Amino acid sequence: MYKLAITGGIGSGKTTVSNFINDNYDSVYLFNADKESKSHLKSSLSIQHKIINVFGPSVTVNNKLDIKKLAEVAFSDKINQDILNGIMWAEVFILINNKIEECQKNKISLFIVDAAMIFEAKLNNFFDSTLLVTAKKEIRLKRAEKRHNISLEQIKNRMSLQLKEKEKEKLADYMIQNNEDLDTLYKNIKDFYNTILPS
Repeated sequence: MYKLAITGGIGSGKTTVSNFINDNYDSVYLFNADKESKSHLKSSLSIQHKIINVFGPSVTVNNKLDIKKLAEVAFSDKINQDILNGIMWAEVFILINNKIEECQKNKISLFIVDAAMIFEAKLNNFFDSTLLVTAKKEIRLKRAEKRHNISLEQIKNRMSLQLKEKEKEKLADYMIQNNEDLDTLYKNIKDFYNTILPS
């Protein structure tokens, strides 16, 4: 089974790439780290308590963890983001490992992890290869504004907390530039897929 990490900053289109591969090829399992971590956080009281103990009442409403407030605090500066990632990535890594074991038993050919923070979490060496989806900053800002219910200021703030694009480019095994239309993107995805898993 081939293990692939697909990463990219906010508005880059990494999830569009991940979903395209998942929808158009057989024997693929897609693990969306953002969705899985949120789901896991909502169902785990022990992690909620751990986060409340660290961040205090600034992330709670009526003494319960509030995901929206947590996001505001976590994305306010690098230290808070690193603390939250330290708590959550250990949990997410267990979820990924469990799912990999399940997929190996089911003879899945390609296991994809869609995650923004692969390089920041130093997980790149865990995968057979990493694919960085990148785009010009102004394009990413426009896309992010359309898709996320947060202000332009918050989007810029989140971007500033992620590893710089040039650093990611040095670390990635493969790269897709997503500055053009969807047809161009889909062609590039197909070319990439045929490189890692030729038929």
